[in-house]
Parts: sequence; structure tokens; C-alpha cells
Amino acid sequence: MIDQIPVGATVSSSSGVGAQTSYITPVNVAVAFSDQQVVQFYTTAGVNRGGTATISYVDGPTNTLWFSTALPAGVAATDYIVVAGATYGTGASILGIKAWDVNSNSGTIAGLNRASYPGRLSTPTINLAGAAITPGIAQRAEVLLGRALGPDADSIKSGIWYGPPEQAFAQSNLMYNVQIANAQEIHGDKTLDMAKKSFADTFGGRKYHKSWTAINNRMDLLVLDNWYIGELSPLELYDFGGGNVVAPVPDISSTNGTASYLTSHMFALTNVRGE
Repeated sequence: MIDQIPVGATVSSSSGVGAQTSYITPVNVAVAFSDQQVVQFYTTAGVNRGGTATISYVDGPTNTLWFSTALPAGVAATDYIVVAGATYGTGASILGIKAWDVNSNSGTIAGLNRASYPGRLSTPTINLAGAAITPGIAQRAEVLLGRALGPDADSIKSGIWYGPPEQAFAQSNLMYNVQIANAQEIHGDKTLDMAKKSFADTFGGRKYHKSWTAINNRMDLLVLDNWYIGELSPLELYDFGGGNVVAPVPDISSTNGTASYLTSHMFALTNVRGE
């Protein structure tokens, strides 16, 4: 899934011609899509709307998707926009931050029932109800992080903020509110430029990782030292025997009755361990 059509969005199919045959506005993050990308649509119940649609171009500033084709019948707000060819559903997708960072003890994640592990599979959330962030938010998050991992956990130090540029803009406004200029050092007849060219790199002393495809109404504190890749068996080079992981390539076209080999070699990767 790339995005979910927001409630209240306008979904217009076959209302124009050419590159503007259909459109959806606004989506959450239009820049997560690309021009000429082919997508398909699923309902919140996981029902495929059928067919695909081709994005003619993406309008990032207005979060609008323009299509050169008609949309599948029934596409509506709250539908999921999915990569064409993907099998949407449980176990068939790569879960993102919004799937893992959920403040709930119900439902499942990674095949585990959250209710069976109260608190352990739930992510604490600070709900500002749409209000602007304040400097104290960083310390409130630090309190929750310490309660979850313990104040002496080394992994706490690795936490970074992840969010959209809109949140970085809000952080910049915090700085402007307390900025002081020394008028004695101002020369010339032009007004002092009080704005900075770029966003701040940190928030609350932690690195702020700015992403143009992140959801614009939230930011997440991610402790990357606690992230792991789960695997049933490690990926490794195949052993052809005697510890040899590279083997010559036999010449199957040889007809002289003797073994012959090409002037190339081969290797293989495997994640299934035989006993």
C-alpha cells in the first residue's frame, strides 16, 4: 500500500480527457507516487476494485493525482492505493512504521496477538489533537522512552525523530519565537533577514530525519538499536562439498564422453539449511 484516500477527498473518474481523464485530490502524500505509475485499488475490507489506473502526473503541492485512464468502478474515499500487481492482504505486504507504531492492545502484529502481551506490542503516543508541537514534547517523549526501555538502556541514545518537512517547519517556528538580534551589529538600510535557509537538523537533541513521503500530521521517535531483521535461516553461500562455495560450470554440450567444463564458475545463495 502506498497511500489511503482520505475521508472527504474528491474522486473523479472519466471527467476529463488525455492526461486529465481522472483525478483524486487530496491524497496524503502525492510525492510517494511517480508519473506513469500503474496502481490498483482495494477497499478497507481487502476487496480488489478490479482493473488498474495509470497516473499521468503527480501534483505534489496540492497532493493531487492525475490519471490518463478511467479509475476502476467504485473507487472511493478510504480505499487503499496499492502497487499494481501486489497481492494486498495479511502476510502479503511489507509493514511500515504506521503498522508497527500503534498505541493499542488489540489486533495482531507479526502474527502475535497484542492482547496476549499487554503493553509489550503497543507504542505510547502523545496526542496533541492537532495542536502545534512545543519544545516540551521532546522531554515528554523521553519520559515515555525511559519507562519503556529503562533509564539506563544504552539503546535510548540511538533514538531519532522521523517525520515530514511540515514538522521540521514547526520546529523552526519554535526557534523564531525566541530569536534575539543585536541591532548594534546591523548595518546598511535593509531589513535584517530573520529566516534561516534550511530546517533544523535536530529536535530535543536528537537527529531529525526529514522525509518528503512521511505522513504530515505525525512524527515518530525510532530507537533503531532495537530494530532487527527476522529470519528463519541465514542467507549463505551454498557448499558444493568440501567447503567449496564456487564450482566450475560443466559443458553439457560436450559429446566426446569425457567431462569438460566451461571457462566460467558459479555460486549459489541459499536460506534453507539441510541436516
